[in-house]
Amino acid sequence: MLPILMVFAVLALTVYGQLMMKARALAHAAPAGDGTGRLQYLIAMFSDIGVLSSFGAAVLAAVFWMLAIERLEVGYAYPFMALSFVLVPIGSMVLFGERVPPTQLLGLGLIVAGVTVSALVR
Repeated sequence: MLPILMVFAVLALTVYGQLMMKARALAHAAPAGDGTGRLQYLIAMFSDIGVLSSFGAAVLAAVFWMLAIERLEVGYAYPFMALSFVLVPIGSMVLFGERVPPTQLLGLGLIVAGVTVSALVR
Protein backbone atom coordinates (compact mmCIF):
# COMPACT_ATOMS: atom_id res chain seq x y z
CA MET A 1 0.00 0.00 0.00
CA LEU A 2 1.27 3.48 -0.81
CA PRO A 3 2.52 5.35 2.28
CA ILE A 4 0.09 8.25 1.82
CA LEU A 5 -2.80 5.77 1.65
CA MET A 6 -1.58 4.33 4.94
CA VAL A 7 -1.75 7.81 6.45
CA PHE A 8 -5.35 8.14 5.27
CA ALA A 9 -6.10 4.66 6.64
CA VAL A 10 -4.80 5.85 10.02
CA LEU A 11 -7.05 8.88 9.75
CA ALA A 12 -10.11 6.82 8.79
CA LEU A 13 -9.52 4.28 11.57
CA THR A 14 -9.06 7.06 14.13
CA VAL A 15 -12.28 8.79 13.11
CA TYR A 16 -14.14 5.47 13.08
CA GLY A 17 -12.91 4.68 16.58
CA GLN A 18 -14.00 8.03 18.02
CA LEU A 19 -17.44 7.98 16.42
CA MET A 20 -18.08 4.35 17.30
CA MET A 21 -17.05 4.96 20.90
CA LYS A 22 -19.51 7.88 21.10
CA ALA A 23 -22.29 5.83 19.53
CA ARG A 24 -21.80 3.03 22.02
CA ALA A 25 -21.50 5.48 24.94
CA LEU A 26 -24.89 6.89 23.96
CA ALA A 27 -26.33 3.37 23.78
CA HIS A 28 -25.09 2.48 27.27
CA ALA A 29 -25.73 5.81 28.98
CA ALA A 30 -28.09 5.58 31.92
CA PRO A 31 -31.17 7.79 31.86
CA ALA A 32 -30.81 10.97 33.91
CA GLY A 33 -31.32 10.26 37.59
CA ASP A 34 -31.26 6.50 37.02
CA GLY A 35 -28.65 5.89 39.69
CA THR A 36 -26.92 3.06 37.84
CA GLY A 37 -23.26 3.04 38.67
CA ARG A 38 -20.27 4.00 36.65
CA LEU A 39 -18.91 0.49 37.10
CA GLN A 40 -21.92 -1.00 35.29
CA TYR A 41 -21.44 1.52 32.50
CA LEU A 42 -17.75 0.65 32.16
CA ILE A 43 -18.44 -3.08 32.18
CA ALA A 44 -21.06 -2.60 29.48
CA MET A 45 -18.67 -0.48 27.43
CA PHE A 46 -15.69 -2.83 27.75
CA SER A 47 -17.83 -5.81 26.74
CA ASP A 48 -19.47 -4.07 23.78
CA ILE A 49 -18.40 -5.29 20.31
CA GLY A 50 -18.47 -1.74 18.94
CA VAL A 51 -16.13 -0.49 21.65
CA LEU A 52 -13.87 -3.49 21.14
CA SER A 53 -13.82 -2.74 17.41
CA SER A 54 -12.73 0.81 18.29
CA PHE A 55 -9.80 -0.62 20.20
CA GLY A 56 -8.99 -2.88 17.25
CA ALA A 57 -9.14 0.13 14.94
CA ALA A 58 -6.65 1.93 17.18
CA VAL A 59 -4.22 -1.00 17.04
CA LEU A 60 -4.58 -1.27 13.26
CA ALA A 61 -4.10 2.50 12.96
CA ALA A 62 -0.86 2.19 14.93
CA VAL A 63 0.36 -0.53 12.55
CA PHE A 64 -0.43 1.59 9.49
CA TRP A 65 1.23 4.62 11.12
CA MET A 66 4.44 2.68 11.76
CA LEU A 67 4.50 1.50 8.15
CA ALA A 68 3.74 4.97 6.80
CA ILE A 69 6.41 6.86 8.72
CA GLU A 70 8.97 4.30 7.70
CA ARG A 71 8.62 5.70 4.17
CA LEU A 72 7.45 9.28 4.75
CA GLU A 73 8.89 12.19 6.64
CA VAL A 74 6.95 12.52 9.86
CA GLY A 75 6.85 16.29 9.30
CA TYR A 76 4.90 15.65 6.12
CA ALA A 77 2.66 12.84 7.37
CA TYR A 78 1.70 14.11 10.81
CA PRO A 79 -0.22 17.26 9.81
CA PHE A 80 -2.74 15.00 8.05
CA MET A 81 -3.67 13.64 11.48
CA ALA A 82 -5.08 17.10 12.28
CA LEU A 83 -7.89 16.27 9.87
CA SER A 84 -9.32 14.04 12.59
CA PHE A 85 -10.13 17.28 14.44
CA VAL A 86 -12.27 18.19 11.43
CA LEU A 87 -13.80 14.83 10.55
CA VAL A 88 -14.86 13.81 14.06
CA PRO A 89 -16.96 16.95 14.76
CA ILE A 90 -18.47 16.81 11.27
CA GLY A 91 -19.25 13.12 11.77
CA SER A 92 -20.78 13.79 15.18
CA MET A 93 -22.93 16.51 13.65
CA VAL A 94 -24.17 14.16 10.91
CA LEU A 95 -24.52 10.98 12.97
CA PHE A 96 -25.56 12.30 16.38
CA GLY A 97 -27.05 15.69 15.62
CA GLU A 98 -24.42 17.45 17.70
CA ARG A 99 -24.21 21.19 17.23
CA VAL A 100 -21.14 22.69 15.54
CA PRO A 101 -21.23 26.48 16.00
CA PRO A 102 -20.12 28.77 13.15
CA THR A 103 -16.95 29.77 14.98
CA GLN A 104 -15.99 26.11 15.31
CA LEU A 105 -16.70 25.61 11.61
CA LEU A 106 -14.34 28.50 10.93
CA GLY A 107 -11.68 26.80 13.03
CA LEU A 108 -12.22 23.53 11.18
CA GLY A 109 -11.78 25.38 7.90
CA LEU A 110 -8.52 26.84 9.16
CA ILE A 111 -7.28 23.36 10.01
CA VAL A 112 -8.09 22.16 6.49
CA ALA A 113 -6.33 25.20 5.04
CA GLY A 114 -3.29 24.56 7.23
CA VAL A 115 -3.05 20.91 6.27
CA THR A 116 -3.46 21.85 2.61
CA VAL A 117 -0.67 24.43 2.77
CA SER A 118 1.56 21.99 4.64
CA ALA A 119 0.97 19.29 2.02
CA LEU A 120 1.50 21.63 -0.93
CA VAL A 121 4.89 22.91 0.21
CA ARG A 122 6.39 19.42 -0.03
